[in-house]
Amino acid sequence: MVRRAAAPPVRDRGSVLLETAIAIPVLLAVAAALAWTLSLVSTTLALQEAARQVARDVARGVDVASAIGSAESSLPGAVLTVERLGGRVMVLARRDVGAPVPLLDGLTVPLRQQVSMPEEWR
Repeated sequence: MVRRAAAPPVRDRGSVLLETAIAIPVLLAVAAALAWTLSLVSTTLALQEAARQVARDVARGVDVASAIGSAESSLPGAVLTVERLGGRVMVLARRDVGAPVPLLDGLTVPLRQQVSMPEEWR
């Protein structure tokens, strides 16, 4: 005796299409969030390295303008400020990072890194 598979109920038809239509935008949103997170982490690390390099250069006696200029050329869009306080050089690096998705174009996250180094003897 040959048995035939029962046909799915009519109400289940199209459910795979609906589930796919919901899952694809959710997966794209998760991928965009991961990309933005990686962008934030890499920008934070670059800001930290730029601030450290400027603080090191200024502490060794390099001109502030040239130290900031070299760091800003490697990290466009960053704002670096240098302050000297009691034998220490403090550098603040700031940059706003925008969302990678055009839908969230106005959304930015301000990143900030601060480094302090003792001035070297001259």
